[in-house]
Amino acid sequence: MRVSQRDPFGTSLSSSTKTTSMFSNILANKKIYCYITDNLKSSLSSIGFSKKLIHNLIINFNTLDAYKFGKEHSKELHKIHSVGFFQKLVPQYFSKNIIPEIQASNKILDLGCGTGILAKILAEKKDFKHIIGVDLRQYPEWKKFKNSKITFKIVPEKKIFNFLLKEKPDTVILTWVLHHMKPKEQERYLEYLYKILLPGARLIILEDSYSTILKPENGANIYRSFMKFGPKDRQNIMGIFDWVANKILAQRHKATIPFTYRTLEEWKKVLIKKGFIVVKEKFIGFPANRDINTPQSLIVATK
Repeated sequence: MRVSQRDPFGTSLSSSTKTTSMFSNILANKKIYCYITDNLKSSLSSIGFSKKLIHNLIINFNTLDAYKFGKEHSKELHKIHSVGFFQKLVPQYFSKNIIPEIQASNKILDLGCGTGILAKILAEKKDFKHIIGVDLRQYPEWKKFKNSKITFKIVPEKKIFNFLLKEKPDTVILTWVLHHMKPKEQERYLEYLYKILLPGARLIILEDSYSTILKPENGANIYRSFMKFGPKDRQNIMGIFDWVANKILAQRHKATIPFTYRTLEEWKKVLIKKGFIVVKEKFIGFPANRDINTPQSLIVATK
């Protein structure tokens, strides 16, 4: 049964968790299949997953049911991914790539905050006074990360613009959020943000994205292999990796995977189109100790 729901940014969701119903045509391409499974073996082992879990994932990849896989490996998924990756490795990644781009701020908005791990990190910095984490639903970690400087809020999509207008943050951060929207939704939210931000406010975007111009700061060998595929195949590869990260590793069965990735150059173009001034673009590439080997880019813009 397929259940249509809505995520915090208005995208249509499906409750389907089976690989075969979503990606059978993509995985029929032997080169893509080998690229994906080889990279999963490498990335999953790098963050500490057992040989048994990796073997069970790869050997059944074409017919995998994410829900059943999650039930079978729940303890390891929690220990290695929910705690080890998101609460230990991701903070290091954010501290290196996002924190340096944030100016001293009275109010920072983490839009699509998820577990709130970024808000937790920001609250530990003296230059940041108040952090608001926004998502559609409450995460268990919100209570764990409770801090006098943090406010977590559930904001439905229909109320998001008025909420943004009321808050008027100095800095807005979107980490791994926009590629879960369809293109028109991406542009709509950028329009919202441009309208509500004051002059000089910063928008910081971390996305699953690659550059066709800049050299990667990490993983040059992986980048060369990735770029041997055409643009459409690259989109498909990134979509399947995202499916693995969200529906298998994080067990977020209602997460959207609409395959709406943009290159770094395309993100720059759409931001300029919406009125922003791009002040920094960074092709992070394929950093080590990641759950999936998908390209990473950072772009910083101001109003």
